[in-house]
Amino acid sequence: MLPTTPEPQWQRHLQRAVFAWLWLCLTVAIAQPVQRGAKLPDLPPERDILLLVDVSISMTLTDYTLDGQPRSRMEVLKTLLHDFANRLQGERLGMIVFAENPYLLVPLTRDPTLVQSQLQRLTPTLAGRVSAVGDAITLALKEAGKQPQRKPIFVLFTDADESIGRVDPEAAAALAAESKIPLYTIAIGSTAATMTGDTGGLVYQPVNLALLQALSERTGAKTYQAGDAQAVEQALADITRQHQNAAEQISRYEQQPLYHWLLLAGLLPLMLWQLWQRRANT
Repeated sequence: MLPTTPEPQWQRHLQRAVFAWLWLCLTVAIAQPVQRGAKLPDLPPERDILLLVDVSISMTLTDYTLDGQPRSRMEVLKTLLHDFANRLQGERLGMIVFAENPYLLVPLTRDPTLVQSQLQRLTPTLAGRVSAVGDAITLALKEAGKQPQRKPIFVLFTDADESIGRVDPEAAAALAAESKIPLYTIAIGSTAATMTGDTGGLVYQPVNLALLQALSERTGAKTYQAGDAQAVEQALADITRQHQNAAEQISRYEQQPLYHWLLLAGLLPLMLWQLWQRRANT
């Protein structure tokens, strides 16, 4: 066996330098550096819509028809709000549910999927059996106060014949008017004095349309009487034509990934080094 010729010292140093350079390039490439490109257009104006949804026991009444089948007030409302959230891509939507007590179910969000998933949780009596409309408006005002520079739209869905709660509804509407927040109201169910069909053992009381009109007029908004599912849908479409807020503008830029250039810069010296070694050994 012939003795092997030791590599010159400069070759060992060069080999270490090539591997060190490769390690450095791979490390930086894993960090996924990017090059900032042109500025992207600003986001369009958006609306903040806070839904106040009545989940009292009377929402179980089946005085609506959807797809030819009798449906409860709650079923129809959930279906229409699901479609409504789907059409509001890019807008901010939140939801408060109330009966005897109000609860913030979904804070204002641009994620319609979150709103739709929470809608599936709604059931009558989720927050009690009777409606406290004034308390629900008060909680909505508290939420709106977290971002006073923005003006949300309140949309109240209720079939209440009277409000039972700690806060008088008209006093709460007056506070909304002072804050320049419109309160749209949608009367759910029939306003007829009597109801035909199965009431599920409940004592039927028509929605208090006069109360809802007073609340909306106090804030410069409108009341809609949703006698059927189509009327609810029309009311929602009308409300979405109202004013918009400026979107939260965060400067956005195109981003060009640079990792492939770093991989090339690291691997090319290694390939040249191995090619040179093969030629030197032949």
